[in-house]
Amino acid sequence: MKTIGIIAEFNPFHEGHKHLIEKCKENLGADRVVIVMSGDFVQRGAPAIVDKYARAKMALRSGADLVLELPVYYSTGSAEYFAQGAVSILNSLGCIDYLCFGSEHADLKKLDNIANILHSESTLYKEILEKELKQGKPYPAASASALMAALKNQSVDNNIDVYRQIFESPNSILAIEYLKALKKQKSKIKPYTIERIGQPYHSDDLGGVPSASGVRARIFTASERYTKANAHEILSGFMPEGAIHEIASYSGSFLSSNSLSRLMHYKLTLEKDKGYTDYLDVSGDISNLIVKNLEGFDDFSGFCSKLKNKNLVYTRISRSLLHILLNITKENMNEYKKGSFTCYARVLGLKTDSSDVLALIHEKSSIPVIDRIKYADKLLDPLQKRLFDETLTASSIYNSISKSYEGSEYSIKPVLL
Repeated sequence: MKTIGIIAEFNPFHEGHKHLIEKCKENLGADRVVIVMSGDFVQRGAPAIVDKYARAKMALRSGADLVLELPVYYSTGSAEYFAQGAVSILNSLGCIDYLCFGSEHADLKKLDNIANILHSESTLYKEILEKELKQGKPYPAASASALMAALKNQSVDNNIDVYRQIFESPNSILAIEYLKALKKQKSKIKPYTIERIGQPYHSDDLGGVPSASGVRARIFTASERYTKANAHEILSGFMPEGAIHEIASYSGSFLSSNSLSRLMHYKLTLEKDKGYTDYLDVSGDISNLIVKNLEGFDDFSGFCSKLKNKNLVYTRISRSLLHILLNITKENMNEYKKGSFTCYARVLGLKTDSSDVLALIHEKSSIPVIDRIKYADKLLDPLQKRLFDETLTASSIYNSISKSYEGSEYSIKPVLL
């Protein structure tokens, strides 16, 4: 049985995601598709528009066979942590043949050239990176400068401008991090990429195949008009039918960053005297900036815009704020990293006629496989259990706002379709 793995947020699932699954499955002759999907909070530092169970159903209705949850420390982390955490799960399952992903630049050789330099951290790369950071450049810009210098020095390719474009493209950056993670973990999983189709990652344009950002914008703009009868009319062409069905029948509220505003302001006010540097991604400068501007807090997104400057991009700020809200600390992340990105495989959903892939994972996996969370205490070691509990707590916070289900997650069974 040939099995491919895909790392995703599906926030929400749209036609581009369906294309990725179908094209990779067809090109590689795969029998099964295993998804490692972000839970209720996503990498840009925001809540998902609908909860993880609804998004798991979307995936299962649109070509996926099994959906596993990516723990909150990785799902809300930097591109590096997101990739390392997700790859650690796929690598530990023992039966994944390919890691498949979309990229704006589907030249795997060029992507791998970049990944090799970043993975090996050549002397020249490290020297220039350190110099640029000392001069006050933000990390992405400093890293790009160091990378271009290392590529030129190694004469990897004459077309340096193409590499610059690759390193400035969101999905290509993530693709490079996947390749780095595979190298770091000495994985036997083979990478496979296809060219990303449709609108750019951050675009709200609904022409052609829209991005997840564009689909979210359409849902929020028209949410008051949604009924089971007209959801297809509003979303047809942007999302597969199975995903539209889940949006139409969703019982909770659609969430955005501003859904967290009141909780966020409360948490920031509560801890302003001690500062926020214990939390992941929060430097002393960011902490001071938050305290200095706290009286001008209006809502989550507005506060991110207020704090943004030439050295701090919006997503770095929103991710930092979310880490403060969810108690995601540097200390805990360091422990999870030391544990080779501590992980487990928690099942969110499964197609009933694809139970063979879950059976194979149970047989081959080197990490605990959690079919029902009531068994977590018996299956997980203390570090895994802490990561698991923190992820459950984050979902509890999410559900307290979205109210998509009653009670705790302990009463919810994995999705079976």
